[in-house]
Amino acid sequence: MFSKIFLSKEKLFNNITYMQKITPGKICAMIKANVYGHGTKEMLPLLSEKIDYFGVSSEEEGFEGRAYTDKTIIVFGLCEDYKKCMEKGISFAVFSLSHIKKIVKIAKKYQLKPKMHLCINSGMNRYGIRSTKEFKKIIDFLTSCKIELEGLYTHFSSLTTDRDYTQKQKEIFKEHVKLLPPSWQTITHVGGGKTVFENLGYDVYRMGIELYGYEVEGVQPILSIESRLVSLQNVKKGEHVGYLCGYTAPKDVVIATVPLGYADGFPRKISNQFLVTINGKQARSVGNICMDTFMIDVSDINCKIGDKVILLKDAFAIAQLIGSTEYEVLTNLNKFRGQRIVIDK
Repeated sequence: MFSKIFLSKEKLFNNITYMQKITPGKICAMIKANVYGHGTKEMLPLLSEKIDYFGVSSEEEGFEGRAYTDKTIIVFGLCEDYKKCMEKGISFAVFSLSHIKKIVKIAKKYQLKPKMHLCINSGMNRYGIRSTKEFKKIIDFLTSCKIELEGLYTHFSSLTTDRDYTQKQKEIFKEHVKLLPPSWQTITHVGGGKTVFENLGYDVYRMGIELYGYEVEGVQPILSIESRLVSLQNVKKGEHVGYLCGYTAPKDVVIATVPLGYADGFPRKISNQFLVTINGKQARSVGNICMDTFMIDVSDINCKIGDKVILLKDAFAIAQLIGSTEYEVLTNLNKFRGQRIVIDK
């Protein structure tokens, strides 16, 4: 493979250490979407050295994660096979009394232990219960079954944009936390934005992209992408490069080809815009990005076939070009067809 994703162990551990210092509780690392495009099998063994809680969006992600860690994994979406989740020790979110009753019935039938995390809908309006009245019913039901909630949580929808709405969410969740039976060992956790800066006083704080190097000062991106030059073409003034004549040479130029394209997660939208680095110098992409390749103008660079090309060190640059976020850029890399390699530095 000419194209490779490199994952820095040192930067990851530095990021974790930094976030642990400023987090008032423990960290739940979100590892959904193939660890935000970084790779589950590569990342989870590393994360497990430092972190005790992990969050995913589906049972499939939970089962995959269980192959790489024995730490707590919480599924935050609906599951289809709760029996299998319980058998594998996977924790999961629950969203109503009827939902809980269904799971308890399965648990009793197969003599399994449900590790349930109840979602409080404090204002996200995606999942969860809305009233303390229903919460009291849930507590009464679980008490009668001699079962405790493993976790109680909520998700803030507008933490960085709407302080008044966030305050209402905080108050709603706090009301529910107060109702937890004192004898229960239920952990409380929150997520959605920079919750670690809110001094909320809960047990666990869910975070994702911060650990991988974004959105908080003091952390560094851990992912970089490199490839190799596989072709050099002498293109004359007026000739075109790529599909649909996406670039016309303004003078005689040298065009190099890199074996990576939109099928690997590099959006066609950034054609003719993004920069790469070859032998310490920057070169601009030219022509429309192809499914498997893209071209760059290397007229002013002393290079040869086989030379290294640094494509990405910070997803923010591409996010700006497509008018989106680092989240989208990184998760697009789930299509990447090259190797993912963990490096020490």
